[in-house]
Amino acid sequence: MSSLKYAVSIIMAFAVLLALALPVFAIQYSPGVTAGQYVKYGNFAGSGPGYEAFNDYSFLNLQVVSVSGNAVTLLSTGQFKNGTALPGNGTTDVWNIETGTDNGPPSTQGPIIAANLNQGDAIPPPNTYSVNQTADRTYLGTTRSVNILNVVVSTPDYNSTLNYVYDKLSGMLFESTSTTTTQAQPQPITSTYSYSIIETNIFGSTTPSPTVPEFNPQILALIATIISIIIISAVVLQRRTEGQLIGKS
Repeated sequence: MSSLKYAVSIIMAFAVLLALALPVFAIQYSPGVTAGQYVKYGNFAGSGPGYEAFNDYSFLNLQVVSVSGNAVTLLSTGQFKNGTALPGNGTTDVWNIETGTDNGPPSTQGPIIAANLNQGDAIPPPNTYSVNQTADRTYLGTTRSVNILNVVVSTPDYNSTLNYVYDKLSGMLFESTSTTTTQAQPQPITSTYSYSIIETNIFGSTTPSPTVPEFNPQILALIATIISIIIISAVVLQRRTEGQLIGKS
């Protein structure tokens, strides 16, 4: 009976440790920006049907208007090279980086994601994409840690390859490229676009969000296995000791 109580006590203690540890290792989807910060895009280039207009873009500016919980409100302003305003100039969008929504509905590949994600971490909305790679890249003369998202979309009508690079510390998009090939007749047609950051005030001023360490689920399984072995060994040893005591008596 004492062996059973001993084993149960160890198991309960291990369960308590797991309950405390798992929330620590859970991914935290928190904004990494503050009101007043902005990213300005330029270097617009496009080719193929529907994308030639990118060549006429002068700039697009996204400014953080407010941050409320996990919702970030972005103001969009921009103009063509001829000075006229871009479509959507002066509009605001509320991006929730925890749920992956834009003004309510789910939206993938937005201009901002959660701060301090790591390679393999999911990017909301759920069951969509994950960070493919975390690496260091240089933007505007500053080396930044970035999260890279590569998306491949294949359908009977077209194939698309999209690449998004997000600043790890702020979560803001730094650059985007896309290549789409349609199965047109008499031959396929390929369209491309690209743009990248040309100005920002987030470098050196972004407040780091609490960093959540990467955690491999295999480590938890290994820990559980080790604890199980310890428990079994302790029970066997306890029973063997009790048997020896009974034999002597």
